[in-house]
Amino acid sequence: MTSAIRNNGEMSLVINRLGLHEDDGDLSYWMGIEPSERVAAVEVLRQRVFGGTDETRQGLQRVCRIIRR
Repeated sequence: MTSAIRNNGEMSLVINRLGLHEDDGDLSYWMGIEPSERVAAVEVLRQRVFGGTDETRQGLQRVCRIIRR
């Protein structure tokens, strides 16, 4: 399992090796924190992948395709 842990506002990579049927407690951790904290964690990851908070940067696009049958 690979996870990110915050240290003084920064994230660092942590890798834990587990057996196939071992529980690492990851689900219980995420279910134990507030939904707003979960959304904030996703936002940090989104900003790292797609860029910072630049107002001119375009967000994720939604695509709709109509298929005739």
